[in-house]
Amino acid sequence: MRIASIAILLASVTAGAALPLHAADSGRPGLAKQTRHQASLVVNTYCAGCHNGTMRSPSNALLDRFDGAAIGDNPDAWSRAYRQIQAGTMPPVGARRPDRRSADTLLASIEASLGADRPLPADASSQEIGERLASLLWNGAPDAALLDDVRRDRLTNPAILERQVQRMLADDRAEAFVSRFFVPWLGLDKLAKAEPNKAYFPGFTSSLRDDMATETDLFLRSQLREDRDPIELWNADYTFLNEELARHYGVAGVTGSTFRRVPLPMPERHGLLGQGSILMITSRHQQGTSAPYTSPASRSTWVERHFLGAPPPQPFPGALPVKPGLPITPQVRALAVNPCVNCHRNFFPLGYALENFDALGRWRTRDEAGPVDASGALVDGTPANGVVQLRAALLQYPEAFRTTIVEKLVAYASGEPPNTARPVPETLVRARQVLHAATPVRWSSLIAAAVRANPLP
Repeated sequence: MRIASIAILLASVTAGAALPLHAADSGRPGLAKQTRHQASLVVNTYCAGCHNGTMRSPSNALLDRFDGAAIGDNPDAWSRAYRQIQAGTMPPVGARRPDRRSADTLLASIEASLGADRPLPADASSQEIGERLASLLWNGAPDAALLDDVRRDRLTNPAILERQVQRMLADDRAEAFVSRFFVPWLGLDKLAKAEPNKAYFPGFTSSLRDDMATETDLFLRSQLREDRDPIELWNADYTFLNEELARHYGVAGVTGSTFRRVPLPMPERHGLLGQGSILMITSRHQQGTSAPYTSPASRSTWVERHFLGAPPPQPFPGALPVKPGLPITPQVRALAVNPCVNCHRNFFPLGYALENFDALGRWRTRDEAGPVDASGALVDGTPANGVVQLRAALLQYPEAFRTTIVEKLVAYASGEPPNTARPVPETLVRARQVLHAATPVRWSSLIAAAVRANPLP
């Protein structure tokens, strides 16, 4: 496949110019012109071979028609390129890759050209902020403490606003934020519809499924209440268990039906990727489906969308269905290299790495086909052999997740459902502005910055 990433732009560009484009525009216009010209040449030379109307890439971006001379005039294409570069999902497996410094400099240049490096437009009034904050976190009206700061016109002060956010996140009414934002965004609303086949899982009970939902709910609430960096959703070394769920996970020392916070000495259970709720909704449990197996496609797609923020390729037309009654992963590993594996290898290994978890989230070393093979690698070549290595590999791209979650947050703060598909440039620019304004990055600073700006158009 004759392709390089837009990220290769910088490998050719930054040797002579390591400045963001807006800086070059203001102080060195000749260099900026040269930089943009080089960018256009690289795109046309290395990217258009796959991104064209004949040999269309999975992203459907037509780079043979793309004018790289003016990034700001092509916000949709460049914002999508930004997300792929930030997540390390382009260039594809086997293609030449830029080093991190080059990629970061290109990201800064794209931000500058799109306006994402400009100050957050924090122009909402205290009254607007108070009403928006109460609706966002509590799905209700401001209480007396919040109204007091509204009357004093204090909510435009970032420090005071953050303290209000911290107070409100610690309140039980913040459960509305979890149920209305996190549950649909993570896909946890699908958990109640998962009906494992009793022929394969005779010990499964609806109470176990409810326990999984409770675990994730309590975990999310604790992250908000303790005002963590959102990245800790993926590597936190604790969870909430009762006896039934602890037994399911193989965790000793937990008795009774009451949930309690439990430290996790086993790293495979850290964060969201170790929780049964996530592992169940990414398996095949739909009513009427007889195959109770894990799905590398579903699990990899979930990780791509919720951590990396880079949508996976579209299904290949005419793809052969897997054989029923057999585990899926060994089948897709054995598919033909062309066209199947050439595409699968760019995202399926994210799902392969979770194969030690069965369709109910239990740890296993064997499935119906024999020993479990959880080996794989990220697009950039980083090994992802099992969930522990997968998590470590993903955490090399923390800004990809922070951008992903803040894009959803700013859309939700604008009154939209968390899974609304919006034009990429609008949400990307606002998300990066929020992240630049939120120092240090934690839930209270992100939420405060999100509600200080007027809603997205």
